Amino acid sequence: MANTTIQILRSYANTRPSNLDDGELAYSFVSNTFFIGDRDGKIITVGGLTTTENAANTVVLRDQNGNINVATIDGGNF
Repeated sequence: MANTTIQILRSYANTRPSNLDDGELAYSFVSNTFFIGDRDGKIITVGGLTTTENAANTVVLRDQNGNINVATIDGGNF
């Protein structure tokens, strides 16, 4: 069986990719966010790191026990 290498686009300078092809993956080390391109040319934010800090560009989420979690959404681009 041959080995397959999957290359994920990455950036150390940008918070979000400007464009991605359908199914193309990208990660921003600036915003700590993972993205995927869709067939309509849109960029979907898949996930990223969370924080417990009260900071700009964050939303408060509650877990199943009602505890507060703060998460950055879309690298700050709401």
